[in-house]
Amino acid sequence: MQIKEEFALLLTASVDPKGMDGITQADPRERETTYADCLRFYLRNHPSVRKIVFAENSGWPLGRFYEEVSANNLHAKDVELLSSNCNDYPRERGKSYGELLLIRQAMETSRLARSSKYVGKMTGRNLLLNLTDLLERARLDFELFCDIRDHNFYQLLRMPDCGHHCDSRFFVFTRGFFERHFLPIYTSASFADGYPIESILYDLVKSCESSEPIVKRFSVEPEYAGAAGHFIKNKAKDYSSKSEVLKRRIRSCSRRVTPWLHI
Repeated sequence: MQIKEEFALLLTASVDPKGMDGITQADPRERETTYADCLRFYLRNHPSVRKIVFAENSGWPLGRFYEEVSANNLHAKDVELLSSNCNDYPRERGKSYGELLLIRQAMETSRLARSSKYVGKMTGRNLLLNLTDLLERARLDFELFCDIRDHNFYQLLRMPDCGHHCDSRFFVFTRGFFERHFLPIYTSASFADGYPIESILYDLVKSCESSEPIVKRFSVEPEYAGAAGHFIKNKAKDYSSKSEVLKRRIRSCSRRVTPWLHI
């Protein structure tokens, strides 16, 4: 994929959670540091990713992030910092609703997003270590580039996990696909109704894969680092833990040996 001119990386951020339940990092100052560290990573790494949009949804001052851009933009990337105050929606809608609302706001206001053929949404609190490799292996004719899980192993093992969802940490879409499909459905996200962004994306893939060019499985395993926004056994899920690394190794092998098996 020729990403230099056609791709913009959209980092989504919510520094002040404003009372959102069930999040793994509640202190806004700690969250600010986490987001700043991640922005620094994308500034200093992946030099072929030339455009970065950092979009924050709680009205938090962006001074810390301007400092990061000034001090760490080693590859002279085009960087846009956006601030909005749209994190005051009813809490029962959940953080998925806020995420989709922020994506909509960024797509409406971002100069870089509007001028790019492809926009890659990345959760701003996490690192994607092999971002460049993922993009360079992608074909150029997609409208949505994502990674779904689509299996019944959890049900067979009587585990509560869901084997049918789309990973929402990172996915890429065209502006046209966003306008045709995301805009009509983003308001359906609801934690209270058990319909998070992962389920919305999965249903979107299933409903559009016969009519739109969709890549629903990455050819290589994404290598994430950082902490998840949800808890596992009362602890923040660590993407760098031994168990997570082991799962990635198993999935990486599956992508090569059984690419049709979406585990």
